Amino acid sequence: MTPKENLLALLHGEKPDAFVNEWEPYGNVFDPLMGATLTAKEGEYVKDPWGVTVYWGKDEPGVMPIINDETKVLKDITEWRDYVHAPKLAEMDLDWTAAREQAEQIRGEGKLVMSLMATGLFEQSHYLMGFEDTLVNFLMEPDDMHELLDYLLEYRMTYARLLVENLHPDILLHHDDWGSKTSLFMSPDTWREFFKDRYKRFFGYFRENGIIVMHHADSYCEPIVQDMVDIGIDIWQGVLPTNDIPKLQQEFGGKIVFMGGIGSEIDVKDHDEQEIRAEVQRACKTYAPGGSFIPSITYGAAGSIFPGVDDIVMDEIRKQSAVYFR
Repeated sequence: MTPKENLLALLHGEKPDAFVNEWEPYGNVFDPLMGATLTAKEGEYVKDPWGVTVYWGKDEPGVMPIINDETKVLKDITEWRDYVHAPKLAEMDLDWTAAREQAEQIRGEGKLVMSLMATGLFEQSHYLMGFEDTLVNFLMEPDDMHELLDYLLEYRMTYARLLVENLHPDILLHHDDWGSKTSLFMSPDTWREFFKDRYKRFFGYFRENGIIVMHHADSYCEPIVQDMVDIGIDIWQGVLPTNDIPKLQQEFGGKIVFMGGIGSEIDVKDHDEQEIRAEVQRACKTYAPGGSFIPSITYGAAGSIFPGVDDIVMDEIRKQSAVYFR
């Protein structure tokens, strides 16, 4: 099977003939919506279209909001309408020509066209007001938080419609981290109250249009995996080894695919090749028997921070395929 065929076999509950090797089945398209909304530059402090100050440091895997008394966009949730202004996507003059050409080339290579949509509902909330205010406001000001999340959802539905109508990717890579390495950021019931129905509507739109939903959360999400299935996530990307992956495979295998399991701790400047290979071997040995598994570093995109690390990971995954898929 090709990498694409192996992935589709996993999604359909069939047996592939090799591990899906990290991101091999996909080709990522840089679409104009990404260009208009993801404005971070490595090594610089930048204001994004929401007015949030963000920073992407050297040797860091992604962008972080810089929240303090001076930069905080939303200081009082009860006044969110005065300070939170979504980018007006429908009014932008977006040229999709290059993205469509790139998508055509990717499909010509036998791969799935992937579009990235970052900064989900929870992340957008704490980008605007910080972690502490966001979590406290769930408890102290739930009505305003519901209204703000409805506003954020409508923006994202507009984004989704423009993406589907103009490009129609095969797979959506969506980011929203809901927990730390060892726990959710909130109780499961709080997550369900504020996010479950909204995400069911959002992901449902993509699924209605035949698009595979991959959700990145390199977090401990074990208590809400059934909810992740309910809202339409096909692939949980970034699943950390601190989740009981074998237990989740036994309970949810065939309903959701687990992509990850290889700790990012191996990605260091002075990396040790044998340590990297040992971690890949551990992940494959531990999770291959349960099925519905794609070995991968838990980052939310292809590659590694330090050159050479991911090359070793992918080479070892290929070797492990010969062991587990004879």
